[in-house]
Amino acid sequence: MVQSIDKERVMGTIKHEESVVDFFTGAGTGIIVSCLFSPDSSVRTTVIIVGIIMVCIGWYKKSRSDKKVFQYIKEHD
Repeated sequence: MVQSIDKERVMGTIKHEESVVDFFTGAGTGIIVSCLFSPDSSVRTTVIIVGIIMVCIGWYKKSRSDKKVFQYIKEHD
């Protein structure tokens, strides 16, 4: 019983992390793509930099969540 509750808790955490990762990578990519069609300006450059930072945050969080998942699988096998 306790193991199934722990499993559900871990799976909920993993799903939440995945949604955060998807948000950062998707929003960052969308910002970058939309800025490619706008005229050159300092605001455009700033927004592109923010988009790149968001994508990098998404990749970083994805690598951390992958490590947690692999560690969880290793512990329970």
